[in-house]
Amino acid sequence: MISDYLLRPVYDAYIVASECFNVVDKIIRDQNAAFMHELPFTRETPQDAVVALQRARQQAADLAVLALFATFERMLIEQLQTARAWLALGRPVSYAARLADKFGKEVEYWRFHDVMDLFKPEVDVDLIGRAKQIKQYRDWIAHRNPSKPAPSVVTPELTFRVLSGLIEQIRDAHVSTSSIEA
Repeated sequence: MISDYLLRPVYDAYIVASECFNVVDKIIRDQNAAFMHELPFTRETPQDAVVALQRARQQAADLAVLALFATFERMLIEQLQTARAWLALGRPVSYAARLADKFGKEVEYWRFHDVMDLFKPEVDVDLIGRAKQIKQYRDWIAHRNPSKPAPSVVTPELTFRVLSGLIEQIRDAHVSTSSIEA
């Protein structure tokens, strides 16, 4: 699957980190002296260590959502840049070429919601809605504006599932344009 190629390395890294957190959690719960001295954050009270681990686990989850979404955004932009190459072949040639150039320069700056709406005819609108919610959470992670309330928490698992589904639907709906240089 194309989405596995794009998102799987990021998601797998998150899974490995989660498993590491589980191991450390067990060390803390069992008060395993053989390993406790190796974990600098456990030198305080066990409760402090649990809190530090919970914070790190949440940070890792947030960073996974951020990385998964950034990878997905790049795929969307590349998909549209490929479409621009097709546009450049249109008629009238001079107008189509100017339009394609403008498209190519500005697609990076389009609002995510507007980009996603371009795919609505071919892609499940529920997935698009979920992607927009993930984008809200991603923005909150990236900027942490204290004057704005936190949106609903999005998990890396949900992010991976939704964005993988969107990648597959977008790729299935569009003719392969790999022979055209963007």
